[in-house]
Amino acid sequence: MNRFSALFDKYFRDNIIVSRFVRVFSVDVLVRGANFLLIPVFLYIMTQEEYGLYGYLYSFAMTMTQILGFGLYVSLTKLYADTHKDSTLKGSMLFTLTSSMFFLLILSIFIILVSGIDKDFFSFLNSSQSTDINSYATYRIWVFVAIFSMVIANYLSFFLVSSEKISSLQGFNLLRFFLTNLVAIGVIYFSDGDAVFQRLAYTYLIEIILCIGFYFMIIREFIYKFSLYFLKKGLKIGLPVMVAALMYAVLSFGDKYFVFKYSGEVGMSIYYLAFLISSILLIIYQSFNFIWNPLFMKEKDLLVLRRKTNRYILIILIGFSVFGTLICLGVYFLLWLGVFPENYSGILPILPLLLISQILSSLNLLMMNFMTYFEKTYIQVFVGAILSIIGYFLFDYMGMIMSIMGISIALIVLNLIQFSFYYFRVNYYINNRTR
Repeated sequence: MNRFSALFDKYFRDNIIVSRFVRVFSVDVLVRGANFLLIPVFLYIMTQEEYGLYGYLYSFAMTMTQILGFGLYVSLTKLYADTHKDSTLKGSMLFTLTSSMFFLLILSIFIILVSGIDKDFFSFLNSSQSTDINSYATYRIWVFVAIFSMVIANYLSFFLVSSEKISSLQGFNLLRFFLTNLVAIGVIYFSDGDAVFQRLAYTYLIEIILCIGFYFMIIREFIYKFSLYFLKKGLKIGLPVMVAALMYAVLSFGDKYFVFKYSGEVGMSIYYLAFLISSILLIIYQSFNFIWNPLFMKEKDLLVLRRKTNRYILIILIGFSVFGTLICLGVYFLLWLGVFPENYSGILPILPLLLISQILSSLNLLMMNFMTYFEKTYIQVFVGAILSIIGYFLFDYMGMIMSIMGISIALIVLNLIQFSFYYFRVNYYINNRTR
């Protein structure tokens, strides 16, 4: 009994990663889990076409968020770890990165809206069809409100994680969940307006207001001294991440685009629902990585990092495979019970494929931590460019011959290629530095 108690203390109670993960994940279970519980509500109050169109626009906004954040949220984790012991350096770094992020974000959105680059992007993707560009143009302004909100919320979350303000992160996530969803559901249910517009507008306007309140936590640590050194350092780490996100746009948005192209709003609604459910696995990983990343950046022993990373790869593979199986069974019973409408039964054959993709995506993110650690984020640009070229033609070909199933299989292939590259590249860097 004493031996068991000692092992429990060593690996759970006294393990800083496990204890912090439990604190963050316990709230994520409540917040994210409740979000999944709300899926039947949105399926009820939105038509299948509205749900599919919202998923399409949301996916595009998420892709743009990774680009227009300029990678400064990644720089923040590295530079915070480097400066956290010196309040003056830390304050100057925070002021520099935060002010630069807002300036670049606002300037970029203004340039895109005025120039219409985003509309040209949709026209280029499919000049033979007008459905998607017309749908996008109708909600264009509110898509960029969502992008602005997502970028500043993402940066705030990385600050709270880097500064190890776990309780504040919990509070932010709880408030964001309750305020945005309850208002959006109430407005959609009690009015006869456009559900897509209402969900975009009310969700992200409220999120922006909430972010403004929490940003005072960052401002309190400011030292109002703009540092070209930290700007250059931040952009050196962040810009390759931004360019990589641009290169990865086909991988992160292409699957949704080609589903929309070959299956329309109805097919997109089925794919988006399956993708949303499968993202449970990625959410679990992100909760873990929020805790692991700051500790990862502070660790100087590469052999320790490799040993721990290999252990987490095994844990993710086994744990997520078991959990993914339970998710498939759960969705089957929800359809059988009628909680999910019968016209969404098409998710059953594609859900296992998307779950496999999310497992591989989690492993990719785990390995990408090393790119930031070694300050070699530029590698992601070349990987993203190659995968996007392959992905565009693979999604198009597989979507044409097998529709949604083909696109889901293509996503697995692309993620597997990506993981294989990063795994061997990381080990190459570690071996070189430990000789």
